[in-house]
Amino acid sequence: MKKTIFTCLLLSITITASETVSSKYPIQLYGFIRLEASYDNSQIAQGDWLLYARPGNSDYANQSIFTMNARHSRIGMKIDGPAIGENGRVNGLIEVDFAGGFPNSSTAARQPILRLRHAWLALDNPRWELRFGQDWALISGPFPNTTSFVVGAGKGNLWMRFPQIKYTRKGDVLTWAISANRPMAGNEKYEDFSGGDFDPVGDGELSGQPWLMGRVWFNYGSTKLSFAGHYGKEQINDLSGNKHLKTSRSINADLNLKTGPVKWTLKGFSGENLNSFLGGVFQGFISDSNNVNNIRSSGGWGQALVTLTDKWSFTIGGGFDDPDDNDLSGDMRTKNSWTFINLSYSPIKSLIFMLETEYLKTDYLVSESGDDLRVQFVSYFKF
Repeated sequence: MKKTIFTCLLLSITITASETVSSKYPIQLYGFIRLEASYDNSQIAQGDWLLYARPGNSDYANQSIFTMNARHSRIGMKIDGPAIGENGRVNGLIEVDFAGGFPNSSTAARQPILRLRHAWLALDNPRWELRFGQDWALISGPFPNTTSFVVGAGKGNLWMRFPQIKYTRKGDVLTWAISANRPMAGNEKYEDFSGGDFDPVGDGELSGQPWLMGRVWFNYGSTKLSFAGHYGKEQINDLSGNKHLKTSRSINADLNLKTGPVKWTLKGFSGENLNSFLGGVFQGFISDSNNVNNIRSSGGWGQALVTLTDKWSFTIGGGFDDPDDNDLSGDMRTKNSWTFINLSYSPIKSLIFMLETEYLKTDYLVSESGDDLRVQFVSYFKF
């Protein structure tokens, strides 16, 4: 009897496993499996993410760290939807990784939480696109070719993803886009929210208005030049609880060009109250008993990506984020400087191995500057 039950159960599992999951619209599955291993000669902020170095006279300065994780692996689905109108089509995309909030234990690196990266639908036309959902902020990109998961955050590269409505006008030489975004300022820490808050309302939402962004691209063969900017408001309390409506804004420019086997990328920014976009070395404003003052910051990054063969390439680059010292107080961070060089080997198109060395230096108003030397190995299997 037990044998018969086991046989039926096995047959049921076999039949179930042979079935395929289908959709009424074509779906393309994509993503990659990523492992990273890194050694740091000092204990940086924060964990595996290379954000900024601790002061040189702190207990962190001489503490070496070795870590490994696979939580930055990624999976996504591109959905080719139905035709709409004469030339239009509905498209969609959902993308996640495992770099969400972590369990409060020492095993967080091997049991991370799923994180939504992108989720949008688009009404796509040959000359325009209207997109609804979570996507890159228009001031994001291009990105450095680095093994660092935070891709230059706090070191000259502004970026973030937001829920938004975006309109893009396509052209052969000139393309432009505008968007209205949820104003997610992120100035309060997770532990400050009351229990049960699933979707907290922060300083940005309290402004009662969306953040506005725009970008324009100029294409000339292999050369691309673009300008972008954002403008928004945040309602921030001073230390006495008085409300202040403060601006967050930036202007950005980037250039991509190719000369022979070398791809060059340059990007710069200037703005104020940029911590929501990982700028200002993660410092947006300062408060006292009566006032809230924005922190102005400027910076940028550049790189040269050199293709040696169809299997080998290397990249050298660096960047900086430089808040205005006149806007700072106490022992705030005055500058982040970053350089990196890596070597990439791809034996087949879907498999990549990268070895990178990064040097990060963080300056402070009062404390001794801190630095970190990181050596990181990353493997990708793309599918």
